[in-house]
Amino acid sequence: MTKDIVGYEGLYFLNELGEVFSYPKKTRKGIRKLLPNKTNCGYFHIDLCKDGKIKKFLIHRLMALTFLKNDENKTQVNHINGIKTDNSLINLEWVTRSENQKHSILIGLRTTKGEKNSQSKLNESQVLLILNDKRMYKEISNDFGISIPTISDIKRGYSWTHITKLNNVKINKL
Repeated sequence: MTKDIVGYEGLYFLNELGEVFSYPKKTRKGIRKLLPNKTNCGYFHIDLCKDGKIKKFLIHRLMALTFLKNDENKTQVNHINGIKTDNSLINLEWVTRSENQKHSILIGLRTTKGEKNSQSKLNESQVLLILNDKRMYKEISNDFGISIPTISDIKRGYSWTHITKLNNVKINKL
């Protein structure tokens, strides 16, 4: 199955595999398959030209806009198998930002643990130092540039639990 790209009808179309094609033009005969480029984030994109203006599009978004219903007005397109370059129709779905983030964690593309968490201000070595630091929380907080409640959460094992558990094992073995 193929469909014209919305807004580019008669110029470009997509197939179910996520391949982009251009219709024949006066200067060239025959349908031409366009080769995508990769973004820095690993997604395929394509340049489309209309009325002399070139515009860049992510192929997975073009696929969703062209083939998938979006009755709930969701804003993001998810690659179900987690492969950013697999733009086949059966691999795409409309999702909310939250659903997309949860999916990436569920399939192991993203983790919320430790320094891999985008909000983290510390690395594992610093957490180990904090765990073993006997000074007042305020002093530790000032040295590491983090809040006293964060120090407390680390010390009590409420955050950085994977490091806390490792540290307890090390202490128990001593």
